[in-house]
Amino acid sequence: MKKLTLFVAACLLVLTGSAQNMKAFISHKAYCTDKMQPYIEFTFIIGGNSVKYALNEHQKYEADVDIRVDVAKGDTVVKTLHYILSSDEFADTTGQLPDFADIQNLPVPNGDFFLNFYLTDLHQDSMQLKYIDRIVLNFPEDKISSSRISLYEDLRAPESTDMYIKYGFCLPPSYYNFIPENQYTLPFALEIYNTKHVLGAGVPLVAKCFVENAENKLVALPNNIITKELTTDDVVLVIDQFNVFKLPSGNYNTVVELYDEHDSLLLVNKVFFQRSNPSVQLDLTRYNDVVVENSFVASMTDRKVLEENVHCLYPISTTVERNFFENRMKDVETEQLQRYFYAFWLARNPNNPEAEWNKYAKMVSFVHERFGSKQVKGYLTDRGRVYLQYGQPNEILEIPSDPTTVPYEIWHYYYLDDQSNVKFVFYDPSLVGNDYELLHSNKYGELHDSNWKMKLVKKIQPQTDIYNGTPEDYYGGDINGNWRYH
Repeated sequence: MKKLTLFVAACLLVLTGSAQNMKAFISHKAYCTDKMQPYIEFTFIIGGNSVKYALNEHQKYEADVDIRVDVAKGDTVVKTLHYILSSDEFADTTGQLPDFADIQNLPVPNGDFFLNFYLTDLHQDSMQLKYIDRIVLNFPEDKISSSRISLYEDLRAPESTDMYIKYGFCLPPSYYNFIPENQYTLPFALEIYNTKHVLGAGVPLVAKCFVENAENKLVALPNNIITKELTTDDVVLVIDQFNVFKLPSGNYNTVVELYDEHDSLLLVNKVFFQRSNPSVQLDLTRYNDVVVENSFVASMTDRKVLEENVHCLYPISTTVERNFFENRMKDVETEQLQRYFYAFWLARNPNNPEAEWNKYAKMVSFVHERFGSKQVKGYLTDRGRVYLQYGQPNEILEIPSDPTTVPYEIWHYYYLDDQSNVKFVFYDPSLVGNDYELLHSNKYGELHDSNWKMKLVKKIQPQTDIYNGTPEDYYGGDINGNWRYH
């Protein structure tokens, strides 16, 4: 079996057991056949040096992991995947052992399900990983639907030793949807279902594929927009790759839009990814042709005011813009700073950039009054940044006093970008002032801490088991219920 690289970065799907640090990566995605039969594709990768090896009948050392996944609706198990994933055989177990992996498909009907994972090292029964996740399969027979966009590390002709062969290519998956600096292309694939049934056979389609900034939804690679001419079929495959050599560090979405022959939008699909590329910096010369005369920016000649106006754009700027103006704004000439500021708002509202700025400036004043202080500008606080970046939440649950926790708030967005039921937890560990810190969120690209509940109750429930992220019940408060129902 081909050796695979196991990344151990922070991720919801990296599981660590309590016995000997068994590590596993789990990925699951919903697909559909050309007969409109839904299924889940599971990928499992086990850390080669994180499990125990035993002699087999060939007098070779082998690791064996029992994998069970219960697909459940409520208390009813609808489907179960259960099998043993074995490593290669080795003469000895000294040194670095390769990770081992497998891909399994499980037919599952349409619906909203919980996935209960149980991974057990068969040579060390005390080592069991448990993990719960959720998946929605929605492939109606009378409508156009699609899988999620899959991102990959590479796209090339397959060899006999390759494991990740799909669509006639070798497509090793991009784990955690993280694109490192040494990856120069970003392959992607999307399956679209039922276009022939809904629109008819042989009808032309056009797929528009591009990368957008996750923060401002502007196209990040305007010279790398891919247009593909397609035709209706039971399954339409959209597969290609972006050149991301010059894509700066930051948070992005890969976007695929499907249009019919009349340019009517049929479907939009996007997936979040993070890019690390520190060598690419913001190039202000791209704004040299921007004309600010007779614009609302022309009157911003006071350097201190202009810098403050640019600085307050932090919450809605891209990562590379944030890094530049945190470290190098003092070196930028006033005229160049004006051009940048005007271009920033011109991109968001070409017809009336001044109105767009004025609307944002009012929000900046609000968050400063609500979340700021004499020491910290409101837009630099975590709550202020989230408010300006994502807008007003649908619900805010404030817990200023609780028998066992520090003060905290839960912000709930019903829908945010391509996610539903998005929440942010802010807390005040110092118990001083009004500057609550972001503790945890389930929003893509935001701070995620699976141990956040225990950090809230740490003052009376010292954590002795680092793998237990759920505090004991206590009188007068309900962290679990507050997260679940708000």
